[in-house]
Amino acid sequence: MAVQAKKSAPQRAFVLHSYAYKESSLIVDLFTVENGRMAVIAKGAKRPASNLRGALLSLQPIEAIFSGRGEVKTLTQAQWLPGQPWLTGQALMCGMYLNELLIKLLPREDPHPQLFETYAATLLTLAASEEHSAILREFEISLLIEMGYALELAHDVRTGEALLPDTLYRYDPLAGPSAQGGGSLVSGNALLSLGRGRFESNAIAAEARDFVRTIINFHLERRTMRSSNVMYDLHQLSERLEATPARTSAKARAAKLTLTMDDTAA
Repeated sequence: MAVQAKKSAPQRAFVLHSYAYKESSLIVDLFTVENGRMAVIAKGAKRPASNLRGALLSLQPIEAIFSGRGEVKTLTQAQWLPGQPWLTGQALMCGMYLNELLIKLLPREDPHPQLFETYAATLLTLAASEEHSAILREFEISLLIEMGYALELAHDVRTGEALLPDTLYRYDPLAGPSAQGGGSLVSGNALLSLGRGRFESNAIAAEARDFVRTIINFHLERRTMRSSNVMYDLHQLSERLEATPARTSAKARAAKLTLTMDDTAA
């Protein structure tokens, strides 16, 4: 007689992504507080009467129980946990970007409890604040720290001297910034602003965004971030529409597009 796999204790989790498996089931990529990122089969989750169907919502916390010994576990129970406001518009796209970061950068079943709490807190902040750029940069920096790729944002790695706002540095992704050497060109102002978590202007915020994305792309090893590309395109479209106030209908269509980009980004 086969020994039944022991069920896990209930633990908090978030759905990062899911896709159809056979006729009525789903393969779900979960980010859990104790097991890190993991894959589970949600059997029958596509059926209207399934207890799992209403709980497996992206960017919403759940309490999950699963069983199994293989790489892909079986989700036996999932219960939605209230408290996280629904994300809409640009905040929704930011949330999908966070999910894609975790999927592409975190190995499976590698626990990161502190990063889990940071992710949960970031979703709450995205729902309550319009400072999306600063919120995303803070999470990206936390993720890089968890992966062992902490950014040097205060000192020249060759001389040990403090970074100067008006100086341009070359940033080696495996070492850090230096006035001499190789790597991406970035201003001391952008690096210091990242360290403070505050940006004095949109130009500095944009430079910091592009710099951090360059570092992340280095560690992605040529894998593409689809959601960040979509966010960039929508931002460019929004700027063009703002410059043409008469095109209200186009702006409305762009807003509608933003609200439905969760399917595209997934």
